[in-house]
Amino acid sequence: MIETISIRNIALINELELELSPGLNIFTGETGAGKSVILRSIGLVLGERTSVDIVRENTEYGSVEICVTPTSSIPIDTDSGEELLLSRQISVNGRSRCRINGELVNLKKLEELGSLLVDIHGQHEHQSLFKTETHLKLLDDFGELDTECNNIKNTFHQLLDLQRELDSILHTLSSSEREKELLEFEVKELKSADLQIGEEEELTSEMSVLNNAEQLYESANMVYDQLDGDGQSGLSGSGSVDSISTLQNLRDSAKALAKLAEIDSNLSELSERIDSTLYELEDISSQIRQYADTIEFNPNRLAEVSDRLELISKFKRRYGNTISDMLAYQSEAEKKLDDLELGSDKIDILNNKIRDLKQEALQLCITLSEKRKTVAEKLSRMVEKELQELGMDKVRFLTAVNPIQDDNGILLIDGKRYGLREHGMDHVEFLIAPNVGSELRPLAKIASGGEISRVMLALKTVLIQVDNIPTVLFDEIDSGIGGKIADVVGEKLKELSQTAQVICITHLPQIARFADQHFLVEKEVINDNTVISAKALTEAERVTEISRMHGGSESEVGLAHARELLNR
Repeated sequence: MIETISIRNIALINELELELSPGLNIFTGETGAGKSVILRSIGLVLGERTSVDIVRENTEYGSVEICVTPTSSIPIDTDSGEELLLSRQISVNGRSRCRINGELVNLKKLEELGSLLVDIHGQHEHQSLFKTETHLKLLDDFGELDTECNNIKNTFHQLLDLQRELDSILHTLSSSEREKELLEFEVKELKSADLQIGEEEELTSEMSVLNNAEQLYESANMVYDQLDGDGQSGLSGSGSVDSISTLQNLRDSAKALAKLAEIDSNLSELSERIDSTLYELEDISSQIRQYADTIEFNPNRLAEVSDRLELISKFKRRYGNTISDMLAYQSEAEKKLDDLELGSDKIDILNNKIRDLKQEALQLCITLSEKRKTVAEKLSRMVEKELQELGMDKVRFLTAVNPIQDDNGILLIDGKRYGLREHGMDHVEFLIAPNVGSELRPLAKIASGGEISRVMLALKTVLIQVDNIPTVLFDEIDSGIGGKIADVVGEKLKELSQTAQVICITHLPQIARFADQHFLVEKEVINDNTVISAKALTEAERVTEISRMHGGSESEVGLAHARELLNR
């Protein structure tokens, strides 16, 4: 719902701040006081079109901002309890800046969000019930047809998936024989290569070893000789028979230090450390000797590894940058080849599945269409009853449910083809004939603002449990009515305000008396400038305003009558 409205430099409004009630908000005032300017300002921030003459004279821009309590129906990121701010600034040069929570958006985005927040009924374009695309969903929600709708939706998407698969196979089959031969060659080549994930890295490492085998062998033996050799194991000629190895020297040192530690215990830690070092170096010496024994001078293996890496490099240019990419290419090529080789069988299977699903969809659509027509009759009767209570005795209202004919449609009924859509095969539209003898026409064709508002009030009253728009605004709802009907309209508005926020402009005290928050709109002359002002009335001020609306009298009799009307 709308919590606050802020209007600056719009028409004759200089600056206006209003805090609304979550229930029924009534705006009253003399004719021409500017009530519709406030309504029009709300429309601006909801994305309605406008012209630069809406900006107050001698100012550079006008602006409107509303603060809204978020609901689950608003598709925008906002923390729980956080306010949603919609604003629009219109400059005298025609530029318009729209913002949602301070972030710049285009007018279309503002309009889309606005359509989820407020329904404006009167001489305005911002009316969701005028949009025929909403009628079908409202009817389905009213009739609680969720299960039937979901069944058709699921079947529709299954058909789409099968049709896409069939189209893909047909496209593949239409490929040339040359493409089939190429696929066969590629699959055979990749299969024979028997590529393995991680193979290239292992081969590269092995090739590095093979290429440097002699150097590795000599260096490993040299290290061994230095550590524990006798000077004869290496090929480099380093060392001599009489030379003593590092480890031997270290062993001798360890024995000497151990004897010293027996004499002086302070040397025990050093003795342990040299022993630990000796064990570690002996292990290193052993492992380096074992490593040297594994070094192999193998030209044949080097050639094999080189050829294998060259093959992988060649495949990279054809099938992908990595072996994973090549294997994925192989899998896709095999699938395409299977489709080519087994395409005819798959086509028959898919065609049978599609045929069966079409028949299932047809039965689901027929069943749903019949239920929609039954629900539509009930809805039409209820809306007509509401309209009669609102003083439109001769009105005819019809919820028209008609299947959509389509020469290319997949649903065949009595020799005629109909299109299948996600929501079934029906087009739903609300039609009305306000006067005796007039034809049923779409809601948008109703000319009178008062009739529009009352029709919308009737629809809102019937559909309030399934229509999720949280705020409803009525302009000219009292046009052409009075007396008992005015009381009924007021009661309906009050009833509607129990489940949705209602904003209403009225000239009738019978309607104004139901307000949860009553605003008086006036024109004043300040510093030789005419301005529109509005304020929330106290209970005492309401009595005065209701008296004025009833007959213009502020006599004790008029005020007493106003009090009686408010207390009734």
